[in-house]
Amino acid sequence: MPNQTQDIHTVDRESFPYIFEQNVSVPLKSSAGVVRLNVYRPKTDNKAPVLVTYGPYGKDILYAE
Repeated sequence: MPNQTQDIHTVDRESFPYIFEQNVSVPLKSSAGVVRLNVYRPKTDNKAPVLVTYGPYGKDILYAE
């Protein structure tokens, strides 16, 4: 049996001039797995553009300077 998926999602609304959500779980359509992502969004309900990056080394590792 595969390991249970734990919810490790956190939200920081105070430390930055934006809302930082860490480890948001998104289920994969092609399998029972999940990917975890970080979301940075403005402290407003107005629509904002979206930037998406994807890298081979994990979301919390700096791979470009």
